[in-house]
Parts: sequence; C-alpha cells; structure tokens
Amino acid sequence: MGRTWRYLIPSFLTLVYILMCTYGRYYYLYPLLLVANLLNVYWGEFKNSELLEELRYFYRSKTSYYLKCINAVVLLGLIAWGNAFVDSQHFSWGHLLGFSVTTGLLSGCFIVTLAHDLLHSRSRLQRVLSVLLLTVSGIPHFATEHVFGHHRNIGLKKDATTARLNEDFYTYFVKVTFSNLKDSFLTQYGLPRYLRRRVLFANLKMVGLLIFAWVLIYIFAENPGPTIFFFMLQGLVSYILYELINYIQHYGLHRRDEREEISQELSWNCYYKYTNYLLFLLPLHSLHHLPVRGRKTTNMKAGPRMPYLYFMMITMALLPPIWFYKMNRLALQHNLG
Repeated sequence: MGRTWRYLIPSFLTLVYILMCTYGRYYYLYPLLLVANLLNVYWGEFKNSELLEELRYFYRSKTSYYLKCINAVVLLGLIAWGNAFVDSQHFSWGHLLGFSVTTGLLSGCFIVTLAHDLLHSRSRLQRVLSVLLLTVSGIPHFATEHVFGHHRNIGLKKDATTARLNEDFYTYFVKVTFSNLKDSFLTQYGLPRYLRRRVLFANLKMVGLLIFAWVLIYIFAENPGPTIFFFMLQGLVSYILYELINYIQHYGLHRRDEREEISQELSWNCYYKYTNYLLFLLPLHSLHHLPVRGRKTTNMKAGPRMPYLYFMMITMALLPPIWFYKMNRLALQHNLG
C-alpha cells in the first residue's frame, strides 16, 4: 500500500496547487516542491536489490496501470481547470503571466514525464492518454521524435537531443527545436518511405488536435485572449522544462558509432525514491534506454549518477559556466571509463 500511494504524489501536489490558486497563492508552488524534496532524505535511495522489483511493479502490475491512468486524468483536469479559471477571472497581465508559468512548471514536471512513460505502453488507452497529455503540454510531435529519433540514435552525433560536451543549454535548445521540427515534418528520421508517411500523418494529426484545442477555447471562452495565452504559455514553459531535463540527462555522454551497443553509460541518473515516484521513474534513465535484452543486468545502478537533485541540476544548466565547471569533468570520466 505504501508504494501505491507514493505514485499518486503528483496528483496530490496538483490538487494542492489548485487549492492554492483558488486563494491566489499560485506562487507557493516552487517553495512547495523544494520543501517536498526533503522526502528524498527521509526515504533515501533505491538499493540495487530493490530496483528490479520496483520496475516490475511499475511496468507490469495492474495497480500501476490504474495509478498511471488516474494521474493522467487528474493532470488533464489541471489544464482544463486552468483554462476555466483564467476565463472566469480578471487577471492582470502580471498575474496571468505568473499563473501560466507556475502551471507550466507543474505541467513540465508531471504531464510530460507521465506522457513519456505512457508513450511506451502496450495499452491503447494509455497511448491515447499520452497523446492528450503531450497536446496540452504543447509538444505533440514528441511522440514520434522520441521513439523514432532519440531512442534509435541516443549518444550519436546525429541525435540532436544528446547534448554535446561544451554545448550550453541555450544553443542546445535552439538546435534541438529546429532539428526535431525538421525531422518530424520533413525528413522523418531517415526511415523507409512507408514509415515516413505514417510518421508524418501521425504528427499532422497531433498538430491538428492542438489547433482544435485552440479553436475550442476561442469559441467557448468568454475571454479567449487571456485563456489562449495561458494555454500556449504553460505549454511553452512545459516544453522548455522538458528540454532542460533532456539536456541534463544526456549531456556529454556519447557512442562512437551505431555499432556500439546502447548501455547504461549514456544517461545521467538519480536513484532517490521520492524523485522517482514524483517523475514516474524517469530519473532511472539508463534503464529506460536499455534494450530489453540488456535489462537483465545485475548492477542496475551502474549508470552515471547526477551529482545533485533535479532542481539544482536545472539551476546549473541555466548558468553555463557553472554547468561546464561541474559536468565536463564528470562526463569525460565516464566517456573514458
């Protein structure tokens, strides 16, 4: 039972955020998330012996299946509520900006990470929920880019989502945004022609769904301008946060060529229990990328370890000199190890 409710922490924090917003205290979100990180100290890290059982529970149990669906419904409800809340209020532009940014932070933390997990599910319902989550978070093309681009090419020079050594986040963000749009809608990752058509059609459908959401807001909202502004800005913040996390998770780790197997050495990891419950096991990123045959490893904590928790890593990534000073040495050590 303890494990079960812990995977509902994102829904609980989302409901607390909604309650804070009704009292005009949306700006308490960041302090709330920082204080909640104390649970990392209280619960500690997963032991190597615990990880296999945790992965089996998360990916194979019926309980976990329903927990993910509950979280998805709550998080979709957050954006629906946010639109209705903005539409019913008379926010100043300053408060509208603040509310949109804080909601985007929550969206980037929870919505994108859950969508990332559901994207790999065999359940049609969960894949549909993933598409809806990616739509409200403003990155509908992620579904195909992640599967056909990043997972195939992780660590290679042609993978724009693997940040190179000495590449700052701002350069990376511009590069990866244009590269992913080009690959999603023009080149389709160099796939065979029949797959390229399927990928392009899937991307166009998801973009159509996003435009449809904008149209619905415009038609039914009493204040369509502020409401569309909120919907688009929280999606943009969510996207930026997702790319920040992706930048952090793969910075400076590479494969020499396609013949080199995908290993645990290609992702930075965090093994703290609370952080993993909060982000749907995304911080166990090396294990996520391992081919199925490679997941029988005896040392499940063999991947590179982040030196700090995510909020510190994100802060450093936004300050390139500090980031390079700390991470370049660690990346070189792992690449030469």
